[in-house]
Amino acid sequence: MKKENILGGRRFGRTIVLSALYQYEVSKVPLEKLVKLEWVDYDLTDDLKEFIIDLISGTINNIEKIDELIEKYSTNWSLNRISPVDKAILRFSIYSLLFRKDIPPSVAIDEAIEISKKYSTEKSYKFINGILDGIRKNEIKD
Repeated sequence: MKKENILGGRRFGRTIVLSALYQYEVSKVPLEKLVKLEWVDYDLTDDLKEFIIDLISGTINNIEKIDELIEKYSTNWSLNRISPVDKAILRFSIYSLLFRKDIPPSVAIDEAIEISKKYSTEKSYKFINGILDGIRKNEIKD
């Protein structure tokens, strides 16, 4: 197993969160199993594990509020029309925007865009950016 403690380790952590939320959405893997991280094939640092577990559990525990915001800001798209990958990226990014005060909104949005460029369709990053930017402008209290 590879020790994951590189610069940008949080981005790597977010890709693990993406995988977890995808599993949650598509296969209905329970939160309790996801946060054990036994399915992750990397030797993660304790800080990165803590970050990943918080993003997974925080997102799932606040999923109703998060999904309401996705519906509100995704013009002409219902939640069930959004791909599971895009939905996962949106969910953990919105959780970061709303609840992780240690992550600047611009970082949460930039990370979502970069991850969507790598793991989703060519146009997804624009869709994701639009939703997250709308939430940042209208829902985030400084």
